[in-house]
Amino acid sequence: MVNGRGRSNSAPADLTSLAEPRQPSQESQETSGERHRAAAYSQVAADAAAEGGRRPGVLEERRRRVGAVAADAAAEGRRREEEAGERGRVAAVAADAAAEGRRRPGVLEERRRRVGAVATDAAAEGHRRQEAAAEQRRQDEEAAAAEQRRQDEEAAAEEQRRQETAAAAQAQGQPEVRQRRRGLRRLADAGGQLRRVAGKMRQLLATSSKTDKAKKILDPPDTVANRINAPTEGGVRTQAQATGDTGQVEATAIVAQVDTGINAVTDVLGVVNDARALNTARKGRKGVGPESHKPRKDMNGKPLGVVQNVGMVAGDATGMANAAVRNAGHLGGVSALGEATGVFSIFYSTVIAARDSTVLWKTYNKNRALKGLVQGPSGDASGNEGQLQDVHDRLGEVQRRTAGAGPAREQEGGESDVVAAEVGTAAAELGAGVLEVNQLLHAELAQIIQYARHKQHTKMGKRIASLGGNTVRTAGGGLAIAAAAGAIAGPAAPAVAGAAAALLLSGALYKGARAGSNRYVAARHPDRWARPTPAQAEAGTERPDAAAAASAPAPAERRDALKEFFKVTKSVQQGERHYMAQKLYALAAGPDVPASRNAPDGVRESARALLGVLKAGPSQHRKTPEEWASSLNDPAQQSAWEKEIANQLSSA
Repeated sequence: MVNGRGRSNSAPADLTSLAEPRQPSQESQETSGERHRAAAYSQVAADAAAEGGRRPGVLEERRRRVGAVAADAAAEGRRREEEAGERGRVAAVAADAAAEGRRRPGVLEERRRRVGAVATDAAAEGHRRQEAAAEQRRQDEEAAAAEQRRQDEEAAAEEQRRQETAAAAQAQGQPEVRQRRRGLRRLADAGGQLRRVAGKMRQLLATSSKTDKAKKILDPPDTVANRINAPTEGGVRTQAQATGDTGQVEATAIVAQVDTGINAVTDVLGVVNDARALNTARKGRKGVGPESHKPRKDMNGKPLGVVQNVGMVAGDATGMANAAVRNAGHLGGVSALGEATGVFSIFYSTVIAARDSTVLWKTYNKNRALKGLVQGPSGDASGNEGQLQDVHDRLGEVQRRTAGAGPAREQEGGESDVVAAEVGTAAAELGAGVLEVNQLLHAELAQIIQYARHKQHTKMGKRIASLGGNTVRTAGGGLAIAAAAGAIAGPAAPAVAGAAAALLLSGALYKGARAGSNRYVAARHPDRWARPTPAQAEAGTERPDAAAAASAPAPAERRDALKEFFKVTKSVQQGERHYMAQKLYALAAGPDVPASRNAPDGVRESARALLGVLKAGPSQHRKTPEEWASSLNDPAQQSAWEKEIANQLSSA
């Protein structure tokens, strides 16, 4: 029994020793396999997630593959559960064998053998399963590696396709890029051009420029195109359309396009000049000197001048476009363009007529005021036969001699009646000289008044012609609109346009002839309107008349003087108007001015009253009478005052 117990006690130990030593090795192998599989699954999942982040298009395929790997893992788990169950059965057999050995010690060896066989079979089965698991892991790893290679190849192919697509897109978009770059360069160039144009415009608006000369050059052809060609072309075109003469219509269209082009350029230059004058007036309107009057006048008149010229440019543009349509083969033109031309014609003609009416009324009132100033004889000193400075010098000499006659008479006392008689005779002669010189000065002043009235008459005549022409042209614009719309036909519109052109042409011809005549006289007879008094820079000379004579140019030959007649861009620097302005200033200025030092107070007061009538008084210069008189008495402002008086004497 002791041996039986010993054997029965040893049987479970032996059975346990047969089964238990294999468990740690199997568990470690299984744990290692599980870690490998988990690592493989994690690697596959990570690769799938990374590849899915790079290429979202294959995410679904990767999920399917990960699901397949997860299914394999689940199957492997089931196999592990079966192995665990097998080990449990072996343990149960061992336990049964141990129990049986304790009950029947005789069969212990047989049970041990059987248990050993079962354990051996179990170990072999576990080894086979381990080998199968290792093979499965190897196959899975190879499949994962193959899948990774395939994915890498697909990624590389996809990357290559993407690069090829990008290269193709870049190659295809290269012209667009170049075009965009060219567009940016053109935009930058346009910006530079705009800046340069803005700089030029600021320069044009700040200082005098060549646009003045350009407009003066274009004024004669513009007058011919606008006052002669345009009405003639309208009448010929109407007649040609009535008779069906297409050749004549085409010829008139060509003439109209050329004429409207000239008009457009001239009117654009007018806009630039008026805008520059307005800008200059804006800067100088707050001045206090005699030169500040003109900027304030321009601030009132130049805005309407800009509006007028802009309307003329618009009318020229529509007329030129309509002529271009006729030249292109549509001989009837476009009715909308014809109507627009008529509308613009009415617009700027109305603006000009309104300005003419205002100026005409002011000129009429000024002329009435000048008429009330006429007093005494007008004087026979025409031209420059008697220098005003000579009269002033004579008056000064007579005044000095008269002042010295009184002390001489007192000094002689009652020495001799003969001496007293001689002194009295000398005093009477001096008094007669003073009276004579005063009469000469009043005659000079009356001559200036007559000249100022003549300029106002001329101004009224030009304005009346302009007012009449623009009024008729307004009616012509209405007829042009009706003709373009087809409401009327016949020569009515061209006839009215011709009448307007005739009235406006008369004013243009007078203006051109008068300007040419002034240039001719200034060249041929420079001494006719030479300065009657010393200029501001010559005030300190001992003999200003000699200095003025030395500065006068020599008379030109007739041929050269005729050339001067046609130099439309040249302005006369010293003409009749400047001559009269210089004389008037010499009579009105104070005793501190060398040119007006010897002027009598009565003549000075009359001359200053004339300045007030000419709109050069204290109110126009925003000064009190005392400040205005002080400004007239300032030798430093002599040139400014002479220029201001010349502007007020203008008939423009």
